[in-house]
Amino acid sequence: HLASRLENYPVSDDEVLSSLRKCWNQIVIDAEEGEKKSTTIIETAGGVLSPSSSSPLNHQTNRSLSSSGSRSGMPNSTPKWKWSTQADLYSSLQLPVVFVGDPKLGGISVTLASLEALWSRGYHVDAVVFIEAAKKNSENDREGDIHFGEGNTEALREYIAMKSLRTGKKLIAQDSIVCLPELPPMPIPLNEWYESNEGSFLALHDLLWKRWNSRLLRQPSIS
Repeated sequence: HLASRLENYPVSDDEVLSSLRKCWNQIVIDAEEGEKKSTTIIETAGGVLSPSSSSPLNHQTNRSLSSSGSRSGMPNSTPKWKWSTQADLYSSLQLPVVFVGDPKLGGISVTLASLEALWSRGYHVDAVVFIEAAKKNSENDREGDIHFGEGNTEALREYIAMKSLRTGKKLIAQDSIVCLPELPPMPIPLNEWYESNEGSFLALHDLLWKRWNSRLLRQPSIS
């Protein structure tokens, strides 16, 4: 978002989605030719309501006009092309979501607000994954022994169970709300962390694969 303004190079929502569909279709073609199953994960930038670099109002490349009509690459300008949120940009694709929850103190509210934003736009949230927050090293810090990631995971399970019972809708399966161990500190590579949690990744992948396949016949084509 900021980089596109500084470079004075916004694009339209249609351009972003068209490029994504082109890449996606090529992945499908390559998988079919190789007779292999393929799982494609599209990682967005920032939160679900973070700005994208595109705009539904911009239909020409390299057009960023300020309210006065002059070109400006400064971030304090007010371009006419505006911007779309990440959730709004991709909503037409009807993609299932694996949401990465906030594992820190106060993260329950952030996570629920993001989920509500996704649900209100028609997204299917198939899983929520927390990664345990890094512990503080202070010996006097009592929070050092509290696992907020695990606590937020359990709190979300309880809330989803209550909301599902109240609404009659199965929002997110309990076994699809998981917490992974804390990441190693930088600059330690993540290889060992991935290997030690391979079982959790494979179990989650199997659950998601079954849900995606069961929804496939009801899912409209995006091509």
